[in-house]
Amino acid sequence: MIKTNNTRTLSVMTVMSILLLLAGMANAGVITGSKHDLSTATGGTYKATGTGADQLCSFCHTPHFGSSTTANLPLWNRATTATGYTMYTSATLNMTRAAQPQGVSAACLSCHDGVLALDQLVNKPGSGLTGGALTFSPALTGNKLNAAQNPATMLGQDLTNDHPISITYNTALDPKFNAIVAGKVGTLPLYGTGKDQVECGTCHNVHDPAVVPFLRASNAGSALCLTCHIT
Repeated sequence: MIKTNNTRTLSVMTVMSILLLLAGMANAGVITGSKHDLSTATGGTYKATGTGADQLCSFCHTPHFGSSTTANLPLWNRATTATGYTMYTSATLNMTRAAQPQGVSAACLSCHDGVLALDQLVNKPGSGLTGGALTFSPALTGNKLNAAQNPATMLGQDLTNDHPISITYNTALDPKFNAIVAGKVGTLPLYGTGKDQVECGTCHNVHDPAVVPFLRASNAGSALCLTCHIT
């Protein structure tokens, strides 16, 4: 009888786990068809044409061969801009900030700074490093995001009017911030070797468009802001 009860308990727990997993999947978005999908068949705002343009993931990642050796990102397949950014600063900013965007922020800006073309890949799809150029529909000047066509998403290299990135989250320097717990503030992840760096990925999840614009959580009532900031 004990064995039977244990078996039933495990079965119930398994079913509950599957239901919870399915519920989480239902609430999450997928990159396919989103603005970050540039592939030919399912692309969102822009669709690429050319050899290998049907490979959704290849616009950011490449498996096994040819990925960037300079970007500290998983199998990163894009060039990044190392210099030229003007970072946020203010009279009240007293936390340490990098001179240029780092890590995941540099990855985001490899499209959103308008300097690099969307198809400026390390390992082009199709025949690899020798793959041909891609074009996009609607057409983009130079295959780059630009202020005229993309005023809301082309951040440029002047980041002085954007939320600070590549900044060390340090509550000892400013007590008006909630504490870090296991590399996160609430549900928001921090980056870097010390798991204490605020980057674009702290507030945005590039693979999940469920909360516009790719936010990790709703900002209704400034809820996302208040995850870090204490009013």
